[in-house]
Amino acid sequence: MSLIRRKVLILILQFLGIISVVSQTLINQINWSDFLSQHDIVYKRLPENYYEGAYVGNGLLGTILYRDNLKPNTIRFDIGRSDVYDHRPAEMLKGKYPSGKVRLPIGQLLLTPVGKITHTDLRIDLWNAEIRGTITTDKGKIELTCFVPSDERFIVLKLRSDKGEESASVSLRPEQGNSSRPEIRINKSLIYEPNPSFVVEKIKGIEVATQPLLMGDDYATAWNEKKTADGSRLIYVTVANRWADKLTPGSGSANDAVSVLQAARKKDETTVRKQHRDWWHNYYQKSFVSFPDKRIESLYWIQQYRLGSAGHPGKPVIDLMGPWYLRSVWTAMWTNLNVQLAYYTTGITNHLEMEEPLFQLLERRKEQLVNNVPAAFRDECAALGNPVGYDDLEASVGLYTDPNSKTKMSLIALPWLMQEYYIHYRMKMDDKLLRNSVYPLMKKAFSVYSRTLYKGDDGKYHLPLSFSDEYGEDVDVNMNLALARWGFGTLIDCANRLKIDDPMLPRWKDLLENMTPYPVDERGLKIGKNISFDRPHRHYSHLFSIFPLYETNIENRLDFIPVMKTSLRNFTGLAGDSCMFKFTGASSLWAALGDGNEALKWLNRSIHYVKKGPTFTPNGFYSENGWPTFESPISATRAALDMYIQSWGNKIRVFPAIPDAWKEACFYNLRAEGGFLVSAKRTGGKTDFITITSEAGETCVLKTDMINPIGANGKVLKISKLSEQEFAIEIKKGETVTLISKGQNPALIIEPVTSKFNIQQYFGIAE
Repeated sequence: MSLIRRKVLILILQFLGIISVVSQTLINQINWSDFLSQHDIVYKRLPENYYEGAYVGNGLLGTILYRDNLKPNTIRFDIGRSDVYDHRPAEMLKGKYPSGKVRLPIGQLLLTPVGKITHTDLRIDLWNAEIRGTITTDKGKIELTCFVPSDERFIVLKLRSDKGEESASVSLRPEQGNSSRPEIRINKSLIYEPNPSFVVEKIKGIEVATQPLLMGDDYATAWNEKKTADGSRLIYVTVANRWADKLTPGSGSANDAVSVLQAARKKDETTVRKQHRDWWHNYYQKSFVSFPDKRIESLYWIQQYRLGSAGHPGKPVIDLMGPWYLRSVWTAMWTNLNVQLAYYTTGITNHLEMEEPLFQLLERRKEQLVNNVPAAFRDECAALGNPVGYDDLEASVGLYTDPNSKTKMSLIALPWLMQEYYIHYRMKMDDKLLRNSVYPLMKKAFSVYSRTLYKGDDGKYHLPLSFSDEYGEDVDVNMNLALARWGFGTLIDCANRLKIDDPMLPRWKDLLENMTPYPVDERGLKIGKNISFDRPHRHYSHLFSIFPLYETNIENRLDFIPVMKTSLRNFTGLAGDSCMFKFTGASSLWAALGDGNEALKWLNRSIHYVKKGPTFTPNGFYSENGWPTFESPISATRAALDMYIQSWGNKIRVFPAIPDAWKEACFYNLRAEGGFLVSAKRTGGKTDFITITSEAGETCVLKTDMINPIGANGKVLKISKLSEQEFAIEIKKGETVTLISKGQNPALIIEPVTSKFNIQQYFGIAE
């Protein structure tokens, strides 16, 4: 195509809204609605349970649709609000079941047709973040749409029925608000005192179910209905929780629920829907990724949808359920892996705003983090136990300096969260954030290690008895040695950047230089000094030095590569404990070693459906023992991203672990450490181009398979070759550059990757 014809085509496509020009050289050619519709979750029959159900959410409220198991011929909409917790104070829990910080059930909205349901045609429309479709009965049809407006506190269900189904009934079935944990994990020596019974009443013509709590607080669910001009029925549902809104004791949630619904009835539904869709369309377009394997591509975009449904800026931190409640023992926030994995992709996918609730919680509850450690350590240290509740980080941690202590220390939670907080900073390079927030809290988190490490007779620093999640306890636990090494090295880097002459610098340097080596045996990295990894286990805590910390890697420890590979093979070679995050962890670990084939192998294993045992489910959820854990599918998308981009160690790696089978690949505006936005395309097994935008003006070091990269369109760039595949590129703050291989002239277009396989809906329920 001639240059003139190409420019004319671009102008036409721009006018039609199909493409947008990203820069002078790079063209974004994505029809988002068509692209995402290929990955909608489609239902050709009515889903039967939570793990098949169609779901929507806005980070606070959510609902999930499936066949009711109590009332015949009825569709249920499970109602959830992610900050509805039982919040009994410590004095109320003494001598009773420790269930004071757990999620509570709310109830279901029920839709019962007049006729018998004979056919279902539903889909989760990813692009517009709504459930829509048709329920057919032997009396007629019901067209339904359901969504949770992104900036509102109510759920919308819109029904349009033909004459035979105009009288389809809608009702609320409240559920008693008691913890499910003591029912499932029975301990006869502990007593769980139920909350008072819920009360149903009408207030100003609106049906409200109020659930009182033992300490005097409450939460309330309300719903009502109105007819529209075209004969449709608009049903609004809300859950009010005055305690969570005010964070002070007090009842009155019923009045709040009524106020929300009164306001909702006055809003124009078309305007509400447009604002909702605008939020979602902006959310998706922050970045773009396309894979040649369309099953993995569907997995990726469904998880992006789940993330946007479960977490929003200004909303609660994502726990093990998101806003979709299910009876479970895991009805809170677990901080030894689950919360961390839930936010494993948000920075890379250019959604730093989605991470804010997590890090704002750490800032807001710093005093609790300090008070979690024994009094003798509070001058320097902070820590976090497990689990915790909504907006609450009170969870004590025992610390011991005695080398012969027989009491284990559980230390993983706060140091790992601080690693993620530091990466959050590195993705944006806001030095005010580093100076005022990240660095001070990092010092307290990693002072736990500087206070507890002791010098042995061998002149090396060792760690007393500690826990390696979730395997066992030992001295010199590899997980904690890795976190300590990463933490001290990072603190030194931070102090140097901020030009702080920290009095702890000599101590950190001494600890780094003289810390005992990682314990190793013929199986690879051990749990600790005395315990080999010789039985199957899901948690890769003993491999933290490889990933997620990259503290030992294929660039700085060439001598250690055989040990790392042996460790990974041992980790996956012991059959058993086959949960999803075991395999997603294996995938990211192999990607860290640059082996895309092994990374793809274990990613595929992670999303393999099994009838018995932990499994990835048809709607993109994950079930373990029948209980939901939100984070595991998110970690699968992190594994896929790790094949496309990595940015640890002050270096951007583009396509660092691409499987041999993936000859084509494409991504746009993925975020890298150093404040860079990166886009790239690969065809025929080679990288066509890489576009990098610098938001902070940091030094850019790039590792790529491109040969002698130069600026596209004749742009002169200052590029220094550091090694065969590494280049330093001068990019000014706010500048965008595009690199191509010398002698090549690829089309600089971002577009979905084609596949030799027919595109189809991989998730959902077939007939």
